[in-house]
Amino acid sequence: MKLIGRVEKISFLRWDIEDLPAKIDTGAYTSAIHCKHIEENDGLLSFILLCPKTEKYNNKLLQTTNYEVKKIRSSNGKKQKRYVVSTSAVFYDKKYKIKLSLSDRGKMNYPVLIGRKFLNKKFIVDVSQKNIASKEIKK
Repeated sequence: MKLIGRVEKISFLRWDIEDLPAKIDTGAYTSAIHCKHIEENDGLLSFILLCPKTEKYNNKLLQTTNYEVKKIRSSNGKKQKRYVVSTSAVFYDKKYKIKLSLSDRGKMNYPVLIGRKFLNKKFIVDVSQKNIASKEIKK
């Protein structure tokens, strides 16, 4: 298992997004990404990730049929209906499959939250550190 910090960078190459800051949250089960524009029509989900205030925002319309609708408990304890998309992510210089719920994280410090489902049996979190993966890759 690899050691990571409480904040790391993650890339979604399929979506042309690299080195996006992500909060590592062992209290969250599901991973999430900031998204404001979501539209479902006849089995096709269209969305634009992030928002103009986010440095990595590219205003690119993304579409997928590979999604599901789930009820996810948010940090305030209330269940919300959210779209969950499957993609791949480059993390610690390796490609992984990941499921991300599309969520408005505009008021959060980080546009991506990485939860236990992704971390399980792959990573150990040292909450006293940040960007361990980036430092290891540069060595």
